Amino acid sequence: MKETVSDFLVRRLSEWGVKRIFGLPGDGINGIMGAINRASDKLEFIQIRHEEMSAFMACAHAKFTREVGVCLATSGPGAIHLLNGLYDAKLDHQPVVAIVGQQKHTALGGRTPSMSARSKAWGESISKHSSIPTPGGPQPNSI
Repeated sequence: MKETVSDFLVRRLSEWGVKRIFGLPGDGINGIMGAINRASDKLEFIQIRHEEMSAFMACAHAKFTREVGVCLATSGPGAIHLLNGLYDAKLDHQPVVAIVGQQKHTALGGRTPSMSARSKAWGESISKHSSIPTPGGPQPNSI
């Protein structure tokens, strides 16, 4: 089987020393969930009951282990729910990576309400790096 982008992402996280990811499965991250399942010998997925908790758990993980904390949420409201935990990490100067899904690129900006503009705004206000990869565009710092 060919390596997918999600497989590459999970492999890269593992190579960087990430041992666990806190998150809640959802439609926007099904590919990543599949890759995490295929790499279950390298990464532990800790499923939580609410996205907000995954960001707090990733922050606590970073605080107590001195490792990078990683949280995962689906697109839209799932991504917005990470906000409080990510602010906690920022204020405590803890390394946390938030990975969020996104609806199809062709659906962005259409009739369907999109949270991508809001997600980008809060991402820039609480992060050192924030990007929304687009098909066919340059991706030098996305992964």
